[in-house]
Amino acid sequence: MNPTFSKKIGSNGKRRRQSGTATIEFALVAPLLLLMVFGVVQLAWFFNNYVLLTDAASAGARVLASERGYSTPYTDAKNAVLTTTSTLNGTPVITMSVGGTACSSDTACASALGSATQAPATGTQATVALTYAFSPLLDSTLTNSLAALLPSNLDATMSDYVQ
Repeated sequence: MNPTFSKKIGSNGKRRRQSGTATIEFALVAPLLLLMVFGVVQLAWFFNNYVLLTDAASAGARVLASERGYSTPYTDAKNAVLTTTSTLNGTPVITMSVGGTACSSDTACASALGSATQAPATGTQATVALTYAFSPLLDSTLTNSLAALLPSNLDATMSDYVQ
């Protein structure tokens, strides 16, 4: 036997045939690998949407809390939320309140925030709550089963003290 050239020889002295073994092993492992890759992508998309939503709620609450004495606090806070969530696939449902009282217009929010000379009660909080219908990034039978493990709605609520 030539030491520079060796063949795989079985216990019976004959050469073993291994053609196609790597293909069969890949065929067995590939679905699991694809499932893991798609799962990581879906989870990353989910967390990206959640982070964007919480950032938008924070920006909206910050703007709403600083709008005392202004005539358009609801519109300004809503625009801050919509600007931050512009990369999402849909528009979140926006709910705002000041001091526990819901405000859904500029007039209601402006009166709840107080005027430039008359501050609201100490400790008054401006709150922005967002609800967003989460949709998966990849739409197929395989990835929809992965997306079923994630919630269908994302919620974020942030508050800031009125200044």
